[in-house]
Amino acid sequence: GFEDLCIVVGYIERNEGPGKPFYNAAAVIQAGRQTFNHRKNLLPFYDVFDEQRYFEAGTALTIFPLKGQTVGIAICEDLWNDKGEAGYPVRNNPLAQYRAAGVEVLLSLNSSPFVHDKLAQRHAAIAENLGDMTLVYVNQWGGQDELVFDGQSFVVQRQSILYQSQEVKVDEFAVVDCAALSSAAKPSPPQPAVKGQRAQVDLYDLLVLSVRDYVQKSGFEQLVLASSGGIDSALVAQIACDAVGPKQVHAVRMPSVWSSSGAGRDAIALHAALGCWDYEVPIAHLELVASLNQQFSTQTDPENLVTQVLAADRYSTVADQNIQARLRDVYVMHFSNAFGAMPLSTGNKTESACGYYTHFDMNFSFAPLKDLYKWQVFALATAGGRIPAEIIVKPPSAELAPDQTDEASLLPYAILDPLVQAYIEDYVNEFDAFKTWVEHAAVDGRRISMDLTRLRGWLQARGSSARYQSLIKLIAGMEYKRRQTCPGPKVSKVAFGMGRRIPIVKKFH
Repeated sequence: GFEDLCIVVGYIERNEGPGKPFYNAAAVIQAGRQTFNHRKNLLPFYDVFDEQRYFEAGTALTIFPLKGQTVGIAICEDLWNDKGEAGYPVRNNPLAQYRAAGVEVLLSLNSSPFVHDKLAQRHAAIAENLGDMTLVYVNQWGGQDELVFDGQSFVVQRQSILYQSQEVKVDEFAVVDCAALSSAAKPSPPQPAVKGQRAQVDLYDLLVLSVRDYVQKSGFEQLVLASSGGIDSALVAQIACDAVGPKQVHAVRMPSVWSSSGAGRDAIALHAALGCWDYEVPIAHLELVASLNQQFSTQTDPENLVTQVLAADRYSTVADQNIQARLRDVYVMHFSNAFGAMPLSTGNKTESACGYYTHFDMNFSFAPLKDLYKWQVFALATAGGRIPAEIIVKPPSAELAPDQTDEASLLPYAILDPLVQAYIEDYVNEFDAFKTWVEHAAVDGRRISMDLTRLRGWLQARGSSARYQSLIKLIAGMEYKRRQTCPGPKVSKVAFGMGRRIPIVKKFH
């Protein structure tokens, strides 16, 4: 039987008194009945967290005996207020209070979403503040909308990691004997469990997990995407195949008159390597543009907008480029609507920051690369070994006009990626501050660019300061586009989406 089994389970408790309508709570269940109850003390209200909108904060610790040990309960944020009152807006400090109360084992229930290097940060904070307590840290696993939870549960005792789950791509049910592990543990400080190549593997696995969960929890089995033969769509196709299986992935090639023959060959080779379905639906946009403009120009009244624009020779030929992307969107959505496959977007964070995509071109169901800089796209595409080398080495291009390349239209990604990261994640918007940020990142060993030497050279070049400010202004002005994009997994400190709330109409930059 289960008479001796103690279970701690999180739940939503209704607040019958004054205040917000609910508590974020955990119940202790022993011998088939609830024996203790914990209400979360610290309610986060920043980034993607909105708990203070709905939950009333608990005010008490929960301590109970279990097989000769004194056990306490914490819920996620309850762990992270142990640095003194000056750095926090609240006085309550559950971790310090549990430590002072002589608690031996602290059970921590968490829904802590993944952010790059967050596991190392968890280890460091806990090692500094845990004291003699044993911490059993259990974290949610799986994807939910823009959030992806990495699991990576662990047990820490006296600055030694007794247990650490290693895989983020599979659910795990582990039985941990703290007493047995403790006797064999070496008193070494916790080390970051993910670095270098391991971090890259974990990032890829979490992208796959986020797609799989979003698709399956939304009731879909099949995926469809536009496949251009470029590196972004190639990586999305690979992630999709790993998430739901290649026979559930439909990759549609839609060449126009400006598409290179190499792009088509590369896409076909990619689809063959991945084992997904390949389709070709050419688009004929020039004839359509001519027909549309002929019909729009039937008005002759001088007060008519079309008449005025044509008379002043102000017709925007960029529209002739963008209609290609819009036609591709229509064809992908038709496939989705007709055959029941969820459409994936292929845009990345750097493009989204600069608005370097056709308006509404990122409004499908899910965007796996939405929070990835271009250097991360290249790194993941290269690491897998399944994407043809021809796709990886050729200059990125939207191929909406002859001889068009992304870097000629904007800046080299070696410069643009860190510029976007500094502005979005660390709120750097002055040129001199950006130069300092770059050097600090280099000293800290953080990878921010695919070519740090090229970045440093650009920072010293004439005209770079003015170009920097123009790009900052461009990024600030593209909020109207970003607001209308589909969700994608958050993997960085600050992502576009629910955690970054910026007005669309504004005067500041």
